[in-house]
Amino acid sequence: MGTDNLFQKRKQRVAASLQRKQSLKAPYDRVLIVCEGAKTEPNYFKEIRNAYRLSTANIDICGKECDSDPLSVINYAIKKYGEDPDYEHVYCVIDRDKHTTFDAAMDKLSQTKLGENVTFTATTSIPCFEFWLLLNFVYTTRQFCAPGNSSNCELVIAELNKRERIRSYKKGALNIW
Repeated sequence: MGTDNLFQKRKQRVAASLQRKQSLKAPYDRVLIVCEGAKTEPNYFKEIRNAYRLSTANIDICGKECDSDPLSVINYAIKKYGEDPDYEHVYCVIDRDKHTTFDAAMDKLSQTKLGENVTFTATTSIPCFEFWLLLNFVYTTRQFCAPGNSSNCELVIAELNKRERIRSYKKGALNIW
């Protein structure tokens, strides 16, 4: 009536239940985002990362580490990738504004291959990053062109500060996501 190896079967069942389960989710890609701005863009992307509870180990956001001209952003991204080639995606967030190195930066980006299956892309804002914030509130095809050495970005910020948009917006503001 029963088997002699009842204890042995129970022992095998317990051992199987203690084994580590196979992972169900695919691992996340590692992403490097290098921003031209020291505050506005990094704050925005960090807020997105926090809102979606993404790991800081998977998404690295740089801003103040490189200079604010487009060519410096591209060069810093290449240098950062050289130090840590485990990134699958490298994004350079660049304003068109009135930068003299914009075309040279785009040429360098198109001629640079970081690694096999590595996305290396520039995300450009014309004229500035705040334009993307403005598009959250109003559709516009208006050109923001300031005369002389004035900043195009100041025109966009003035538009953002109008009623029913972001009130009292300043560059580097928090909680804009």
